[in-house]
Amino acid sequence: MDKEHRDPLSPQPLAKRIFVVRSNTDVSASKSISTSKRMRPSGGGAVAPFFAPPPAPHSRPTRIEQLRALLATFERHQDFGRGPATDSPEIAVCADWTLGAPEVDGWLPDRQLDVASLGEIKPETYNDASAALAFALLLAARRLGMGWTGGRPSSASSTGRPGLVVWCWPHRLARENGGLYGPGLVRLGLDPARLLLVETATPAETLWAMEESINSEAAAIVIGCLDAVPLTPARRLALATATHCTPALMVTAARSPPTAATFARWRIATAASAPHPFDPAAPGDPRFKLTLERCRGTAVGGVAPSSVVEWNYDAYRFRLAADVGDRASAAASRA
Repeated sequence: MDKEHRDPLSPQPLAKRIFVVRSNTDVSASKSISTSKRMRPSGGGAVAPFFAPPPAPHSRPTRIEQLRALLATFERHQDFGRGPATDSPEIAVCADWTLGAPEVDGWLPDRQLDVASLGEIKPETYNDASAALAFALLLAARRLGMGWTGGRPSSASSTGRPGLVVWCWPHRLARENGGLYGPGLVRLGLDPARLLLVETATPAETLWAMEESINSEAAAIVIGCLDAVPLTPARRLALATATHCTPALMVTAARSPPTAATFARWRIATAASAPHPFDPAAPGDPRFKLTLERCRGTAVGGVAPSSVVEWNYDAYRFRLAADVGDRASAAASRA
């Protein structure tokens, strides 16, 4: 069989089993499954991605039917003495989304992240790009793990809706930063089986894949990695997150212009890891320097709030770095 006409579903290495959105239509229509039906061909045989509208009402339940199903679920799980049951998947969708560090959550409106908004994460410098990507993954772990108890998944988070983390980026950035490592994801608190990787040919197709993932209402969170995001696609993504109550994060380049229509913009820098409790020569919990440059609903003035936090592997949450917390306690005692 000609190499150019290889079956797209042929066995591939585990690291390559990802969805790929292609712009090349050289493969015959009978075998090409890479391009979506919503991508309309333009002149010259190329496929031009566009932001497709949601499916027709007959293809999925209407909003009224969704509300009726949600009401029926509440009625089945309602205990008038103690409130709604915690094993309801629909209730888990509306759970709060926080970082877990009260000092940092206090920077946000209502002390939590907006689950129906678009956020942006930017590295401090080019060398901090890996820290920005890790911070996005940890926020996704927090989003999936809000139903966890004692640092371990509960029945609601393992079987409830929503359950996917959709990670979208263009081919160039995927090759530049390298693939996501499965055991490392588990260490951060993310199940690789709940991660859907979408690798596209162009940044425009990455934005299209993000919007379609949000519109599908099958994802807990959608993350996109791009150098920069134009105004119109950013507004479309923000509207989609508000409509479908699915949060989205954009990880953009350090020197690119800020993305419009975002709820919050975080600036991330690397910090020396915490000391290992048993081996002084080994690294401990990872640390990040967080700066909240912008947040809707708060008065972030000329001096943006900033602090050094570390990720707690046992509790799957952020906490203020120990030395920073000691200094804060000492200052409070002196006051």
